[in-house]
Amino acid sequence: MDKPKPAVSKIHTAALEKGEQQNEASSSSSQQRRYPRAVRNWLILGLVLIFVQVVVGGITRLTGSGLSITKWEIVTGTLPPLNETDWLSEFDLYKATPQYGKMNEGMSLSDFKFIYFWEYFHRLWARMMGFAFIIPLAYFLFKGYIDRALGKRLALVFFAAALTASFGWIMVASGLIERPLVNAYKLSMHLGIAFITFGILLWTTFWTADVRLPARPSIRVRKLVYWTAGVLVVQILLGGMMSGMKAAIFYPTWPDLNGETIPAVLFNGANWTFENFVDYDKHPFMAALVQVLHRSTGYVVAFLIAFLGWVGFSSADLKIRQNLLGRRWSTALWITVALMVIQVLLGIGTLLFSKGGVIPVSWGVLHQAGALLLLSAVLYDVWLVRSNPA
Repeated sequence: MDKPKPAVSKIHTAALEKGEQQNEASSSSSQQRRYPRAVRNWLILGLVLIFVQVVVGGITRLTGSGLSITKWEIVTGTLPPLNETDWLSEFDLYKATPQYGKMNEGMSLSDFKFIYFWEYFHRLWARMMGFAFIIPLAYFLFKGYIDRALGKRLALVFFAAALTASFGWIMVASGLIERPLVNAYKLSMHLGIAFITFGILLWTTFWTADVRLPARPSIRVRKLVYWTAGVLVVQILLGGMMSGMKAAIFYPTWPDLNGETIPAVLFNGANWTFENFVDYDKHPFMAALVQVLHRSTGYVVAFLIAFLGWVGFSSADLKIRQNLLGRRWSTALWITVALMVIQVLLGIGTLLFSKGGVIPVSWGVLHQAGALLLLSAVLYDVWLVRSNPA
C-alpha cells in the first residue's frame, strides 16, 4: 500500500512563491541599475569638478577676491579684460565698491588683477562644469544610456547646481552695497548648497554603482551613522559662518578661546540682541558664539566618529558577522576615522595660524576640502548601512 504524500501548506507554498518573486524583482532591479562604465565615469568626473570648484571657491574667499567682479554676465563675462582700457574699466567698477573704499583703498592695478583672476577662474570653472555635464548628457540620452530613474536624479543635481550659482551671485551682491565683505549667512547658504549638490551627485554615483554590503550592520551602528551624518551637516554650515565672519581671527587659540573656556561676552545678556545677530561685524558677540558652536559641534562629530569606529570594529555583533561584512565596511570605517582626525588637526592649525587678522589661505582651503572629503566618507557609510544586503 502506498504511503500518503505529506500535505504541503498552501500558505507555505505561497510564501515560497512570493519570496522567489521578490528575489527575481530584486535581481531585475539590480540589473536595471547596471549603467555603462562611461556614465559612471562621467558622474565621477562631475564629482572631481565640483570638488575643485569648492577648493577654488575657498581660495577666492580667503584672498578677498569674491567682490572683484561687480557684474554677473553669464555669456559676455566668459572673456576677461583683453587690454589696458578694459582692465582700467573693471578696476573703476571695483573702486566704487565698499570693499575698496574701506579695505583696499590705494590698491595697485597689478594687485587688482590678482584678486580678479581668482574670481574670474571661479566663474569660468563653473561655466566649464556646465558644458562638462550638458554635452555628455545629450550624448548619453541619444544613446539611451539614461533611463527615467537616473534622469530624475540628474535633474535634481542640475537644479541644485543652478541654485548654487544663483546664491553665489546673491552672496556677491550682498558685499557690493554697504558691507566690504559678503554676508556671512548668504556665504554659508552658498557653501551649504554647493555641498548638497556634491552630496546628491555622490549619492547618485553610489546608486549607479549599486555597491552593497553582504550583510547589514546592527541597528545600533546604523543609528550612529545617521546621527553622525546629521551633526556633520550642521558643523559644515557653522564652518561656513565661521568663514564668512572671519571668526578665527578673534580667537586664534586652542583649546581655550583667548584664555577663556567660553568668552565672557556670551554671558552678558545685553549682547543677545537681534542687531548683534544681523550686524555681526560690528560686535564680537557673533564671532564668539559661532566659535563656541563650531568647536563644540566639532567635538561631537569627532566623538561620534570615534565611537562609530570603536563599535564597528569591536562590537560582538560585528565579530559574529565580520566574515559576512567583509573588508568593504572595515575600509569605510578606517577612512572615515582617518579623515576625521585629519580634519580636526586642520581645524586646529587654521585657528592657531590665524594671526594678525589674516586667515592662512593654505590651511583654510585644506580645512574646507577636508570637510567635503569627510562628508563623502560619511555619506558612503550611510549608503552602506541603509542599502539592502547584496
